[in-house]
Amino acid sequence: MNSVFLSWWDSKFAYALAGLIAYTTICHALRFRRIKSLQRKYGFGTATRPTFSDMTDQEAWEIQTEIAEAEFPSLFEKGLQLALFRTYGIPSISKLLVQTAQLSTNENVAKRYADTAVIITEIYADKPSGEKVIEAFARLNYLHGHYLNQGRITNDDMLYTLALFMNHPCEWINKYEWRRMTDMEICAVATFHKTMGDAMRIKYDVLPGSKSGWKDGIQFYRELDEWAKDYEKRHMVPHNDNYNTAIKTKELLLSTVPSFMHGLVAQIVSAVMDKGLREAIMFEPAHPTTKKLFDLFMEGRRFYLRHFALPKFGWQRQKGLSKETSPEGRRWINLWSTTPHYVKPTLWGRWGLTGLYQLMLGAPRPGDKDMCPEGYLRADVGPRAFNGKGKEEFEREKVSIAKTRTGGCPFVIPK
Repeated sequence: MNSVFLSWWDSKFAYALAGLIAYTTICHALRFRRIKSLQRKYGFGTATRPTFSDMTDQEAWEIQTEIAEAEFPSLFEKGLQLALFRTYGIPSISKLLVQTAQLSTNENVAKRYADTAVIITEIYADKPSGEKVIEAFARLNYLHGHYLNQGRITNDDMLYTLALFMNHPCEWINKYEWRRMTDMEICAVATFHKTMGDAMRIKYDVLPGSKSGWKDGIQFYRELDEWAKDYEKRHMVPHNDNYNTAIKTKELLLSTVPSFMHGLVAQIVSAVMDKGLREAIMFEPAHPTTKKLFDLFMEGRRFYLRHFALPKFGWQRQKGLSKETSPEGRRWINLWSTTPHYVKPTLWGRWGLTGLYQLMLGAPRPGDKDMCPEGYLRADVGPRAFNGKGKEEFEREKVSIAKTRTGGCPFVIPK
């Protein structure tokens, strides 16, 4: 009997082992298929295209879209979210947020967070010369212009924020994802954000290449990244405005989890920060064990994705915004992590697992009061004080931006 059992066990084990080996082999074979396909498509590093100097904005956007929607969607998104959070460590930025009460009061923080996500996602989601992107920039420039004209936003603060949106997703991916980004991907992210800064009329005078020009996105990335880190050393200091802004966003994040998990989530929030940011926003340090457990979890995630997870297929792409629009041209958010502002109130959205979870927490669900379930118009996104305002400026900005958003290479002519 024992020999029969052992023989049965050995055969089952052999089949399981063979299946595991076959599955991991398939995962390994498919894992790098997307990046290899991109490298073949664009030909960078080959005899016909040996450098990145002629990478266009359109190509950069296409490559970045693969990173954001399919290759590293989770950490690309988290990198952008943490980039916004990192700006709270600069007193000149947090001071304005406190004065305008946009990210420092419970009443405004959730919608302001959603408005920022909408504009950024619109800019990232469509081709550089597309009407949707041009309209998103036009609205963004109007909102910023109001404070720039008053001298309440500096070019350095704008440049620093642009740097964070460029380098933070890259740093998170390189630190925690199943592989590091290639030079082509880094160049694409930098090229995209160079043209993003151009559309926002950000000046690059503080960068060495501003006079002679940059040979490619890699050089631009290194210069802007180095400048931003030096800027932090000089300006990221503790201040009550930093704390008052950061704590409201932290409270917003805590509202998405049950109360018994608040302590753990608060510890994780501190654990993901470096010492400079944490001290600047005046948060308590995480317990060393929490930091070790977080790093261990991310290492486990990396190992699992690298060896046991299939890459995302086309139907699994992470799309932040709806394709459909209302008769008035309104659009909805597909993905949300805090409150469901601008989320279409479908039956599943309100009564599915996520909706019931929100109901259990006492948190808003899609379609609830003040959640703007009718969607948004790009020309109206922003603080309630600006609703219905800036129409003429919006139209003028569209015409001006459209002249430069051609999708071409931003490094051909020094700017």
